[in-house]
Amino acid sequence: MYKLIMKFKNYFTKSKCPGQTPPPPQSSSPEVPATKGPSMTAPPTPNIIRKILPLAAFSVAFAIVMTVLILYMDNTAMRHYQFRVNMSQDYELLSVSQDNPQLITYIREVHMQPAIEPHHKPLESQATGPPEDTAYVLKLLNNKRDGVFVESGAYSDGKTSKTEWLEKKLGWRGLLIQSDTRHYFSLRRHNRVRSQAIHACLSSMPYPKEVTFHQENEVKINSVVDDPDWFTTRIKCFPLFSLLLAMNVTTIDYLSLESAGTELQVLETIPFERVKIEVIGVHLLASEAERDTIKKFLAMKQYAFMQGFNHTYIFMMNRVKI
Repeated sequence: MYKLIMKFKNYFTKSKCPGQTPPPPQSSSPEVPATKGPSMTAPPTPNIIRKILPLAAFSVAFAIVMTVLILYMDNTAMRHYQFRVNMSQDYELLSVSQDNPQLITYIREVHMQPAIEPHHKPLESQATGPPEDTAYVLKLLNNKRDGVFVESGAYSDGKTSKTEWLEKKLGWRGLLIQSDTRHYFSLRRHNRVRSQAIHACLSSMPYPKEVTFHQENEVKINSVVDDPDWFTTRIKCFPLFSLLLAMNVTTIDYLSLESAGTELQVLETIPFERVKIEVIGVHLLASEAERDTIKKFLAMKQYAFMQGFNHTYIFMMNRVKI
């Protein structure tokens, strides 16, 4: 019965307002008008993140690599500068005397070598006789055989040796000193079987030194490098007296001295009271005043000036009769 009454009620309600629908229920909260524009951006999706990550990773890696590279280049430049500074300084072993037994052993066992190169064909000498100054020295020594010599600067710049003829014809022996690397290897190819050779320079002080050797006509290893001081040689310098002790001799017949302008300083290191040198030949390119200084110095050591031959000046002990 109730259902029937409600059915008739609904029927009459529809018939009163034909074509109208009841309004939709209103929400209790006020509506917010929809806005459009960039201010309301949606959060990034996973696809966008996946695209950005490789670029971010590359940027970070590039920054790290460039930072490491810059630090490495700065460090390399600093080490190169320190190396150049070290290579330009001379080191003087002030505490090592020229007759130090350990120094003598070191020279004898490490630096002195036979004056012959066994791995190459020896160079033949073009000289048919002794040089003029060597012939004069032989006259002073009465054509002595089996003598002992020390020659500094043999075979420099294509020149011959002042003692080669003495060794090959009269049986002399001795020591050949050469500071230039190229000339040292040329020296050892001249078949000086009775002599020893040393790649060193003569110290201008009564103790050993280590210096940078600069060559005037240096061969360029890399033409790209414009710095002429890049390729240089570090070389040991020993007192002449130390070399004599390493040879086990204190008496020599002929000293031929050429040391690129330090001849006087080298002579001043010699303890003349402990060695005996019959004849000294000094190669000098110095001024007349400097030559006179050497003459006065050797005169105080009881040496008389004998004669000059083309920049070579011969001195002899006063007590030796000509």
